[in-house]
Amino acid sequence: MKKFFVALMMLSIFLTASIASAAYEETIEDDVDLTAVKKIAVAYPNYYKTEDTEPEIHDFAREIYNAGRFTSSREIVAYADIASAIRRDTGIDINSLDVPEAEKVYNQHVARYADSYVIATVTNNSKRPWLFFYIYNAADSKLMYTYSIQSNTLDKSSKDYGKAAEAFFRQFDETAKKNLSKEERLKLEEKQREARVYRRHVEKVTYRTGKDKIDMVRKK
Repeated sequence: MKKFFVALMMLSIFLTASIASAAYEETIEDDVDLTAVKKIAVAYPNYYKTEDTEPEIHDFAREIYNAGRFTSSREIVAYADIASAIRRDTGIDINSLDVPEAEKVYNQHVARYADSYVIATVTNNSKRPWLFFYIYNAADSKLMYTYSIQSNTLDKSSKDYGKAAEAFFRQFDETAKKNLSKEERLKLEEKQREARVYRRHVEKVTYRTGKDKIDMVRKK
């Protein structure tokens, strides 16, 4: 039997008012140890843009990556970096393939570079979008964890999609933390603090310059 968790997220401390109160649901598959997830690769999203305000699919993949490195205590690997690594190691350029073939090649090789990967799916054929995040085991492509979020104030925009991704990474950490020892939990919380400090630093640089410096600031 799967484990289900449904809650009302009060995220006013962490998120903007656009999704300050959003219902989420998470599912952990049977016999899955979330603490084993150390490195998450971003896979190609299952997403089709329907509104001008929404991001292009590659921009959405980058939003997920940035949300993870700002928020998660895990190491997050961008889709573009996985694509580059596959091309370097196999000679296959997945960016030149159609989506089903690119997904097949990605799944065959992603275990070289991460222990898991996340696929974001957006249901956006109604007024308000519904976002799903699925984490799979990179070794066998078996589903490990599902997170979904929906809100009456969640808009079809890059900003809100990015905030939803942040909420996903944050909740994944919190759920995984429940099975950790006290010492392991303290280490994870320290990594979370480092991620928050990193985010504040990037936002401070961006505010001062008026330009996005996200790719000029690296974690040490």
